[in-house]
Amino acid sequence: MEISKLSTTLVVLMALAMTHSSLAQNLPKDIVIVHNKARAEVGAPLPPLRWNDTLAKYAHNYASTRLAECKLVHSDSPYGENLAMGYGEFSAVDAVNLWVGEKPNYDYASNSCKDAQNSPQDYLNPHNEARRQVGVGPMRWDNRLAAYAQNYANQRIGDCGMIHSHGPYGENLAAAFPQLNADRAVKMWVDERQWYDYNSNSCAWGKVCGHYTQVVWRNSVRLGCARVRCNNGWYFITCNYDPPGNYNGQRPYGDLEEQPAFDSKLELPTDV
Repeated sequence: MEISKLSTTLVVLMALAMTHSSLAQNLPKDIVIVHNKARAEVGAPLPPLRWNDTLAKYAHNYASTRLAECKLVHSDSPYGENLAMGYGEFSAVDAVNLWVGEKPNYDYASNSCKDAQNSPQDYLNPHNEARRQVGVGPMRWDNRLAAYAQNYANQRIGDCGMIHSHGPYGENLAAAFPQLNADRAVKMWVDERQWYDYNSNSCAWGKVCGHYTQVVWRNSVRLGCARVRCNNGWYFITCNYDPPGNYNGQRPYGDLEEQPAFDSKLELPTDV
């Protein structure tokens, strides 16, 4: 993950209702101090951040639009932006400390994040959010599946080929250059939702949606994933699902009485 340039003005966008928390540690000076403390600790001659009322107004306006759902969704503004969410007396300083706590995950030499963005939770969270949106229960991490995924991913280091393992599990693949993390891979699969028609239980003509249906397959309750860097510099991610999904004649989710019995298993989508 390439790291964006540092800014010398400050925008702190917190997806929480500031009116519901105390003013302690939410004052501009408190927010600036904790930012500048982190900047001073890197040992480089970084200029200190200063408070900017224009940015603060922008942050406040956008945070207000998130009151109804409190989701960590970026505003896609022209500014750099960090988001945080917490419960109870969660303050701006608490938010900044969360961000600064990511320091061990940053590798200066490569200007990239380490594997902290590829932890089991990083795979589970976007899967379970997609499942939640269609009323399907969460999956849980399975070390046996993760070991299977890692073993197969290791076999793809030489070519990074999008070739299925044809094992006993459901399987989604992703590859990208120069970076690919768990969140991006799962987003690629979930974005296929737009091509899936529930009524006909099929993909739009000429489109692929089988990765998405596997993500939200009700009976797939265990997940294991792995990532490798291939010899050509690409990254390869595989996720395995148990029980597998994508069966002929069966919808991925819905009322149980709607679901016909399992029949022959659909071939997983051809990854390109």
